[in-house]
Amino acid sequence: RSCAARLSYRTNYTKRESQEESSRKRGTMVVGVATHKATRFATERRRGVGSLPLAHCCDSCSCGHLRVATRRRDLRREERRRGRHSAALRVRARGNEEDKEQGGGGGFVLDFNEETSKEKKTARRTVVVEEYEGEGNKYKNKNKTGVSSQSSPSNGEEGIVAKEQEEEEDGLFDIYDEEGEGGEGQGGGGDNAAAPAAALKKTTSSSMTTSSFKASMEGGGEGGIAGTVVGLAVVAASLGAVWKRNVIMEKLFSGGGGGGGGGGGDRSSTIADKDREKDERRWKQEARGRLNEMCAELKNYKQVDLSSRNLGSEGCAYVSTALAFNDVCEVVDMSKNGIGTEGILALCEALENNLVLSEINLEGNAVGDEGASGLAELLRNRQNITSINLNGNNIADEGAKSIAEMLSFNTELTKMDLGNNVIDYDGAVALANGVSQNSSLKVLNLSGNYLGGLGAKALSEGLKENTMIEELYINGNDIGDEGAEQLMKSVLGSKQPLRKLDLSNSGISQAGIVSLCEYLKSKDCKLEWLSLYMNDVSSGGAIEIAEAMKVNTSLDHLDIGGNNIGFDGVKAIAEAIKENQGITTLEMGYNPLSKEGASILAEQMKFDAKIKTLRLGWCKLGADGGQAIADALRFNETIGTLDLRGNTLGDKGVSAISQSLKIVGLEGLSQLDLGYNEIKDDGAFALAQAMKANPEGAATSINMSNNYITKMGKTALEEAASMVNEFTGKEVSIQY
Repeated sequence: RSCAARLSYRTNYTKRESQEESSRKRGTMVVGVATHKATRFATERRRGVGSLPLAHCCDSCSCGHLRVATRRRDLRREERRRGRHSAALRVRARGNEEDKEQGGGGGFVLDFNEETSKEKKTARRTVVVEEYEGEGNKYKNKNKTGVSSQSSPSNGEEGIVAKEQEEEEDGLFDIYDEEGEGGEGQGGGGDNAAAPAAALKKTTSSSMTTSSFKASMEGGGEGGIAGTVVGLAVVAASLGAVWKRNVIMEKLFSGGGGGGGGGGGDRSSTIADKDREKDERRWKQEARGRLNEMCAELKNYKQVDLSSRNLGSEGCAYVSTALAFNDVCEVVDMSKNGIGTEGILALCEALENNLVLSEINLEGNAVGDEGASGLAELLRNRQNITSINLNGNNIADEGAKSIAEMLSFNTELTKMDLGNNVIDYDGAVALANGVSQNSSLKVLNLSGNYLGGLGAKALSEGLKENTMIEELYINGNDIGDEGAEQLMKSVLGSKQPLRKLDLSNSGISQAGIVSLCEYLKSKDCKLEWLSLYMNDVSSGGAIEIAEAMKVNTSLDHLDIGGNNIGFDGVKAIAEAIKENQGITTLEMGYNPLSKEGASILAEQMKFDAKIKTLRLGWCKLGADGGQAIADALRFNETIGTLDLRGNTLGDKGVSAISQSLKIVGLEGLSQLDLGYNEIKDDGAFALAQAMKANPEGAATSINMSNNYITKMGKTALEEAASMVNEFTGKEVSIQY
């Protein structure tokens, strides 16, 4: 610090002036910049950019510090205090003789000299005032806060003085040609080394005006362009902003071709531009790093999850290179990445050289018909892929036709998901033809398309010839009673080994259920999972299903929720459960069962049922219905998941259930859903007491969301959960 003090606050002006003069004679650098900038200058000198010799901090010091003079701002302030006019530091760009012969400007020496010539300063100000008078007779001075102040031409010199004072505070360098003001270059054959300085003449604004820059370029010709480029590079290096140098060079090269009048542009950027460019560079660097990490995962792991990474088409093309000739990765998930056609085609090209990948998930992208055609061509040639998910990819009939043609040749694909696309009747006909000729496909998902009754009928014709499909998801296609009837007849007549069938939200009424029940009653029926959620079966259809359940022995999962089933329907289902010993999951939510239906169902479940999962959400049970379910829980030992959401149980119903949960030995219940039941603190206290009384039988997952429980009730439940964990080691999760 003592060295810096001697450098920054010398009291003997004469001694300092003599030292600076001796430094200039030796060629040393005295510049108001920080030490790290001077170090960078030395590096550039070694690379041939400039010749900037360095010295120790003073003549008598051997500490090895680089000599750093006082800042230009402090020099001018000190000179003003001594009564002298502020001296400006000028940058003189001087090329060697070889550069002059080549018309270039490389290898410059920076000389920082004090301008003491009053004539030069007056001439400079005169030129600047004339330039501003030629541009609308307005002098604009933008201060640091971004507010522009205007003055008349007569006050131009005062504005320039104010601008110089502002530059003194900022510590910026002025750029000026000490060897002339462009006179040698205006003749067209002058010295090219002087052209950069003439082109870089600094006006009172922070950047050159377009008119002054073009005038200098016209005087310098092609050599002026080259010199300007180098001059700008030198200034950028002195300011220590590499990004600004790159922007200026790019602008110059883009606009400086041809004759001497072109080129130029603004040398400075706004703060917003700087921040935007900085953010963009940082974003690109981070994105490149993340992509490299994804590629490393693909090369080292058998199963890789790249879902929801915002890859896009470009990112997919980048990552796909890691899949080419990859002999490690077998399963990859690239769902929900916004991958378009270009990315899919790049992926297909990479997978042409992959013999290991077996499963790929592209759900939620933008594959489209063209991308689907590319994937179909890939699957036709490369049959190592056994599962592909194209759910929600905007695939229409044309893409479905390409996929159907592939199915006629592929003999390895076992699972294909085309749900939530825009496949219509024509696509359904093509897929039916492909399915009829395929001998490997076991899982087909066509849910959420636009097949309709006619499309379902066409698909049923293809299913007659296929004997391999085990899972068929055709929900959300509005096939209606006619489509359901044709579909079930084809399955029944072909001895299809169907194990899972999803007909939810298909517009099926009681008339369409008849053919389904005939299939359920047949000896060839192997159906294990059936969903009729959100149709219009009603109580009459529920009675038909109950009759089939008494005969069927294969069904394990039955979902008849949202079908407007009333008391008569639930009564028939309850009697069928007594005789059917195979069903373990029963979903009857969104049906108006009321407390009477809940009582009948609970009575049958006390001793006879084998049900493990019971879902009765939004069934209008009320507190009395909750009491009936609580009575069943006292004796039932199989129910592990109980869903009672939206039944307005209140504190009374929850208290009844809590009393049943206190029974020691009842350990089957693991998941309890009591959301949307208008439960208050009393119900929460009762449930907490049950958990403390029977920690072994406490559920590990309890949903109490959307109730009226305050902080006191939540605290009681949390304390009970902590006690259960302490006694049994079970982690109890409670959602509010």
